[in-house]
Amino acid sequence: MIINGVTDKYDAIVVTNEMPVNRRGGVGSVIENMASGFSSAGVNVLWFLIDHNYSDAEIERVMTGHSNVAVGSYEEIEMFRAPVINVHSYQHDSSFHDYLIDKKVIYTIHSLLICEAESNGVDLTGSIRQQEYLISACDKVVLVSQAELEDYYRYGYHKINSSVSVVHNGLKAPCQIGKRRNNKIIGFCGRLVPRKRPEYIPMMIAEEGMEEYRALIAGRGFSSYARDLLHQLNLNDRVQYLGWCGGERLESFYNEIDVLAIPSTYEPFGMVALEAAARGIPVVCNRVGGLVEILGDYAFYAEDETYGAFRRAFNDWLGADINTIEEMVCGALGRYYENFTDVHMAKRYMNLFASLA
Repeated sequence: MIINGVTDKYDAIVVTNEMPVNRRGGVGSVIENMASGFSSAGVNVLWFLIDHNYSDAEIERVMTGHSNVAVGSYEEIEMFRAPVINVHSYQHDSSFHDYLIDKKVIYTIHSLLICEAESNGVDLTGSIRQQEYLISACDKVVLVSQAELEDYYRYGYHKINSSVSVVHNGLKAPCQIGKRRNNKIIGFCGRLVPRKRPEYIPMMIAEEGMEEYRALIAGRGFSSYARDLLHQLNLNDRVQYLGWCGGERLESFYNEIDVLAIPSTYEPFGMVALEAAARGIPVVCNRVGGLVEILGDYAFYAEDETYGAFRRAFNDWLGADINTIEEMVCGALGRYYENFTDVHMAKRYMNLFASLA
């Protein structure tokens, strides 16, 4: 085991397989902001990293960039004491379930895998069963939006575990809020998977009247469909794929774009919408999942999930006057400060920890 903490007693142990280094999905972003929020609130948390695929160099970056981190096996968690364990794991084996039986456990679900499977058109049967087993094994389930809670009930998971709460993700305030941009750059940020519809972005800038626009696409998992589309539409010089972005690279991405496009058909929360809102960037998106809970009335929403509807919503942004856009970004920014900071998230988790301790 590798550890950089100085004690064996904590207010809570957070078990995860993704720390905010070279993250594979949204969990690393959530962990990063949880750490910030707990630090501000004075909560002493151990971050226990399991079942990861990080290199030795990445582990070293985790250990030097974050305090109270342990990297080890399930059994080695026994070396530490805390009244509650909060699990943020999306891959685990049956031995982990067995380990949790005599612990006070809160399981945070970042996305219901049955929804991931349906929206991406993939077979996740084994992973879905693992998730359902962990739902049954924990004391309380946490979902990241009211929309996700509705899906939880729709699929009958409340019959497996009826002790369920919603804790919205939070975000540490960015260093600065950007001024209105006119770079003619559309941004997309997220994994390049079917449910996020990354192909909509190059399709839009190929439209008549969009010749001056470029696109920056920040996301892991280069889509062969999207790559082929660039060749078909002759857009190689106008679409730039950045790969995974974090830290300064993510800030650079947001500093460049005029608008963030989120054509997703399923978003359990929508961290990128929150990142844009906190930076004063307008958002064009589908009216799905947690996006509506984050943005309220302050986004340019598509009428449905088709490309045509999304293009019309994007035209609404293009045609909006300065006052309308200012109203949108100020309203979304206000919702961020009122509901979705890292400290808001930390306090909600603190209340859950206290309820089980």
